[in-house]
Amino acid sequence: MAGDACILVTVLLTFATSVFGQETASSRCYYMTDAIPREPKPDDLPDLEWTGGWTDWPLIPAEPRDDVCINGWYPQLTSTSLGTIIIHMEEEIEGDVAIAKLNYDGSGTPEIVQPMVIGSFNLLSPEIRNENGAWYLYITNRQDYETPTMRRYTFDVRVPDETRAARVSLSIENIDDNDPIVRVLVACQVPELGEPRLTDCVYQVSDEDGRLSIEPMTFRLTSDREDVLIFYVEPAHITGDWFNMQITIGILSALNFESNPLHIFQITALDSWPNNHTVTVMVQVQNVERRPPRWMEIFAVQQFDEMTEQQFQVRAIDGDTGIGKAIHYTLETDEEEDLFFIETLPGGHDGAIFSTAMIDVDRLRRDVFRLSLVAYKYDNVSFATPTPVVIIVNDINNKKPQPLQDEYTISIMEETPLSLNFAELFGFYDEDLIYAQFLVEIQGENPPGVEQAFYIAPTAGFQNQTFAIGTQDHRMLDYEDVPFQNIELKVIATDRDNTNFTGVAEVNVNLINWNDEEPIFEEDQLVVKFKETVPKDYHVGRLRAHDRDIGDSVVHSILGNANTFLRIDEETGDIYVAIDDASDYHRQNEFNIQVRAQDTMSEPESRHTATAQLVIELEDVNNTPPTLRLPRVSPSVEENVPEGFEVNREITATDPDTTAYLQFEIDWDTSFATKQGRDTNPVEFHGCVDIETIFPNPADTREAVGRVVAKEIRHNVTIDFEEFEFLYLTVRVRDLHTEDGRDYDVSTFTIIIIDMNDNWPIWASGFLNQTFSIRERSSTGVVIGSVLATDIDGPLYNQVRYTIIPQEDTPEGLVQIHFVTGQITVDENGAIDADIPPRWHLNYTVIASDKCFEENEENCPPDPVFWDTLGDNVINIVDINNKVPAADLSRFNETVYIYENAPDFTNVVKIYSINEDRDEIYHTVRYQINYAVNQRLRDFFAIDLDSGQVYVENTNNELLDRDRGEDQHRIFINLIDNFYSEGDGNRNVNTTEVLVILLDENDNAPELPTPEELSWSISENLQEGITLDGESDVIYAPDIDEEDTPNSHVGYAILAMTVTNRDLDTVPRLLNMLSPNNVTGFLQTAMPLRGYWGTYDISILLMHQTTSE
Repeated sequence: MAGDACILVTVLLTFATSVFGQETASSRCYYMTDAIPREPKPDDLPDLEWTGGWTDWPLIPAEPRDDVCINGWYPQLTSTSLGTIIIHMEEEIEGDVAIAKLNYDGSGTPEIVQPMVIGSFNLLSPEIRNENGAWYLYITNRQDYETPTMRRYTFDVRVPDETRAARVSLSIENIDDNDPIVRVLVACQVPELGEPRLTDCVYQVSDEDGRLSIEPMTFRLTSDREDVLIFYVEPAHITGDWFNMQITIGILSALNFESNPLHIFQITALDSWPNNHTVTVMVQVQNVERRPPRWMEIFAVQQFDEMTEQQFQVRAIDGDTGIGKAIHYTLETDEEEDLFFIETLPGGHDGAIFSTAMIDVDRLRRDVFRLSLVAYKYDNVSFATPTPVVIIVNDINNKKPQPLQDEYTISIMEETPLSLNFAELFGFYDEDLIYAQFLVEIQGENPPGVEQAFYIAPTAGFQNQTFAIGTQDHRMLDYEDVPFQNIELKVIATDRDNTNFTGVAEVNVNLINWNDEEPIFEEDQLVVKFKETVPKDYHVGRLRAHDRDIGDSVVHSILGNANTFLRIDEETGDIYVAIDDASDYHRQNEFNIQVRAQDTMSEPESRHTATAQLVIELEDVNNTPPTLRLPRVSPSVEENVPEGFEVNREITATDPDTTAYLQFEIDWDTSFATKQGRDTNPVEFHGCVDIETIFPNPADTREAVGRVVAKEIRHNVTIDFEEFEFLYLTVRVRDLHTEDGRDYDVSTFTIIIIDMNDNWPIWASGFLNQTFSIRERSSTGVVIGSVLATDIDGPLYNQVRYTIIPQEDTPEGLVQIHFVTGQITVDENGAIDADIPPRWHLNYTVIASDKCFEENEENCPPDPVFWDTLGDNVINIVDINNKVPAADLSRFNETVYIYENAPDFTNVVKIYSINEDRDEIYHTVRYQINYAVNQRLRDFFAIDLDSGQVYVENTNNELLDRDRGEDQHRIFINLIDNFYSEGDGNRNVNTTEVLVILLDENDNAPELPTPEELSWSISENLQEGITLDGESDVIYAPDIDEEDTPNSHVGYAILAMTVTNRDLDTVPRLLNMLSPNNVTGFLQTAMPLRGYWGTYDISILLMHQTTSE
């Protein structure tokens, strides 16, 4: 940008003599009198040019020293004195000070005239001393500028033979010799939060040295706790008062009462000399209400016995500890309202009493209760802090087992192996929730020892349990044994943990008489001999039988075809020949005749028979059914035995017939199985065993053993305890060679199934699919959730224990699981991190195991097999805003350059930042200019909130201008994450700075001094080529554009020159304008000036010197 300017100046051409002016003299001691701060004595201080004697320069400089300065000599020819010499001397000089030397070499003795014109002679104590023939003026008293009467002295010095005295004007100059004083009289209190700002903490600083100290005063803030990053000192001068000033405490970032309620730091005031004063400032942070209560005394779990009232004290305090409001308490629970209570203690500062009613876990059928204790500010429930707690109530053993019925009565067939099927369920119940295990046994009341005839299974129960009672020695149950006809039993259930707790069920068993006894002959064989000619009615002999069954009678008969030639008396067993000529000796000379004795008590098909042998010439007949015998004790077998496993081989069968051939079989249509007293679906047990026929003597098929073996009903499935506990088999033995009568015998064979650990724990529905979440940095013990697995095995093998193992890249030690309850909690305090590296989930394998973990292995059940069931568990990590954004200085320049006068929306720099938080809402950084630091930034700059782009925004109709003192701008930028306070609401703020340096544009014209400032008085005797000097040696038209660049170069030229006080026909070119440095110009005579006296107006043209001109 090029420009020019024109000004009219006046040149007075007079014939004058140059006089040494007062201004020049007064500026010689500027470094001592006016410089702030005081400057050292210049090395190039001009020497005083004195000549002559006492009358010309009465006092001249003494030996040079830095603390005394003679400003000049001002003669007064018309006065009574020769003139005035001005001397400046610093205060507080120790010892005598020679301030001047007398320019006198006469023989007389100079004197100081008293009284002094100004000041006290005694305070100054001046002396004139002769040293080596020269006279010196000494000051012998130390001066103190802070004493007003010591600041200025004026006195006269006389020498003999001179009529006029020399006047000395001595000025005592202030030095910065006093410490500043910082007065901290009141405490500084600053509310927490808020933007960086100046606080209301204002303190006074004073210094007796006045402006000399106050104007250059600086302040330093120091601290052992990095308070210099938080606080600063803002000084301010007081208009019209150079002895006092004020400082204000400012904050660079928001204060936080919780992290630091009291800041202590030092402020040091430093003046221009090494004088300082340090004070300690305490800034008390005022709590702003914004925090919910914080639990101080709380529990996660309480465990106590049932049927007891409990009280626990809990306490929370106001999270805003500087306010300390009273805290009230309430409960959040889905439980019955009369179980739990909480009462705030008076005043609201001592906590509350959490109490429980007497809880009967047996009635409620549960022992774990979950609820939340809530602490809230008494006047604002929105400030509340809930905490979950778990109440575990221990079951105590306070219930004894009770029978389902007090008395049971049943009638059964005598001497029959069977299970007692009562009309009602037979069993016991124990209302205890945990201590509900009991043992059962049978005791015989009448007749003694009768309990040996029965068994009960199982022999132990839990809570509500049914039992099976059956006969195990049915031979004892003989109706013919009169005391056994009506049996009285007691079934006693005894608490396993407290044998004093018993329950009794009375069982009355009435035997039903039936035809269970066989006739017995008095002799088994009768050998008779008679001739074949024995006549009819011949008495062959007597084969008589008797039957033990009460009310039974025996009928005798002859078996086979012998009755065609023999007859027998049915009652007496007497045998007679029936016909004449019954025997044919030649046809058959020997008969073995079977005489049968048969009872009559039951139906014909179920009557018993016995035979005796009549040895005559008779033929034997096969007509006796086989007999089945079961073991006295029911066998037991473990479940899941392999196919072919021998369950029992104690079932026996016999047949007296010489031609009998026995074979065992199972009648599945009448067989059944039970589980806890309930019938089992036939598909679960049909075919699970088989019975094999074994002949101990392969040559004798009349005696056989039934071998029961396991069989698969499905792949790898034989006997399953989880489906049935008792198997009641209908076992039948047949005589395959029977010719007449019943060919089989049948009985119920009971097998007891032994539970084995063959089922693995199964995760309860939905437990592994739960959404588990945990906040990062959570504390140890924070509950995450619970898992549950069940095991369908019996009580010996269904106790599930839990462990947890991290998967994939999940670190160790973050969470733990309760071994018994499956509750998952935080392990290592504050170790869960969602950010570095970014982690959304914690992946775990949860193991549910039914392994026995007793310290003494002898207490474990017999089956060593155990099962581990693995499940995947995913815990979501909830990110919190705990990372502070930081400027990414590798991606943008901290110093940038733009041209001044930049228009709106000119891009300056784009700010980039880094935030290591995981979630977008927390790691998204937004940007704001901190205008509070420098309000001028608001006039020129703005920043895009989201992108961080800094751009020019001239909001005050003012453009960036480097030429008027603002050649650079430091922009303070806040980096703010979670700008909209989403998620947990926390925001983090950091700062960065950008220095914007303005590049110059040629946008300013040179500025001429006023015409009154440009004048020259010269002599007409000047010759050509003489440079004009005078009050204005040079012409200086400053251009405020950048120095030493073409933008600030100025050229000078004369446009016109006119005379103003005389008439000249023409004015020749008397002067030339020279500008060798493009900065200043000066005038030089263009010709001899003789004859051209007068006053001239000169029009001067100023021109920008651009690179193209």
